[in-house]
Amino acid sequence: MHVILYKRHKQSCPHQDDKTYRRCRCSVWLEYNVNGIQTRKSARTFSWDTAQDKARAIEQAHLDAELGRGPAPAQAKTVEQAIALFMDSKRGEDLSPNTLYKHTLTLNRLQGFCDTKGIYFAKDVTLAHLTAWRAVWPFESPLAKRNNQERVKSFFKFCYDAGVIPSNPASQLSSIQVKADEATNVRPFEPKEYRAIIAAVEKTELLARNKARVKACMQLQRWSGLSLVDAVCMSKEELQQTRNVFRIRTQRRKTGAHINNVIPSWLGKELLKVKNGNPTYFFISGEATPKGAVSTIDKMYRQVFEKAGIAGTSHMFRHTFSVELLKAGVDIRKVSRALGHSSVTITERYYAKWNKAQQDILDGDLAKAWK
Repeated sequence: MHVILYKRHKQSCPHQDDKTYRRCRCSVWLEYNVNGIQTRKSARTFSWDTAQDKARAIEQAHLDAELGRGPAPAQAKTVEQAIALFMDSKRGEDLSPNTLYKHTLTLNRLQGFCDTKGIYFAKDVTLAHLTAWRAVWPFESPLAKRNNQERVKSFFKFCYDAGVIPSNPASQLSSIQVKADEATNVRPFEPKEYRAIIAAVEKTELLARNKARVKACMQLQRWSGLSLVDAVCMSKEELQQTRNVFRIRTQRRKTGAHINNVIPSWLGKELLKVKNGNPTYFFISGEATPKGAVSTIDKMYRQVFEKAGIAGTSHMFRHTFSVELLKAGVDIRKVSRALGHSSVTITERYYAKWNKAQQDILDGDLAKAWK
């Protein structure tokens, strides 16, 4: 079995007529035939050399199977096929788009790791592989790391139960310890940090069009309280204008709760100036799925955070929105509604210590009691 490499050029690439041109930043694809079944798949890289290494790994895996050093390719599931089966299963559970997105993001990372290690079949992933992969996860929060591990364990349990793999390598992964208050640990951006992040957008190497998109999306999250997936997937119809008043009318992808928040007029005008080339969305270009667009914007965010020298995440803009309202004395029940939380109890769990209005009432009651 021989794997053929070729470039799938973007429409803007001047080398569209040459599928073997190597020096552009277009994706390399792999093509091969096994038992009369033709397969085409992305190598997930624009580097020809990297793609060639992956092609050789695929060829070696099939050779090992033919020589009896592994299961026959017709019986074994590749990592990619196992992921596809798992995601089909999850979609059948009627999970929220946000939950599906998190599973997809985790398994995309797993696929990338397997590609770099030359692991082609799902049955070849070992506990040692997973332990080494976990050591380089990019999460700063133990909670985020634990949640990611739970998704990994869910995937391999499914594979084992479905007979895709003979044993479950993730079942023996050691636990990730999270402090009792870690789950509700919230850190908003300080005003100085927020200004530095917005200023850093122009210092990145992003294209001018993407700088405008990222800056507008960050500001949208900060001043509307939307999560990243809700901000990126917001349609132009969900930005409503009455004279000089702009508001966001949308529905949360995670909970289905309705959002109806007024935003600053300057932000509404800035959103209308975003050049995206898509008649329906502000940030989804149309070249990728909504999930792909969220992942793309998130990667751009990370470039901005790095340039600003700030350890940030997209969700911290939502925290900033909430905390600044509470510090200004807005009732926590109103903040809960603005966030689209299903219950004010959830809002209190995360933001109680910033609830200035309730604290002022408590202070007054205590002062009266002392007298």
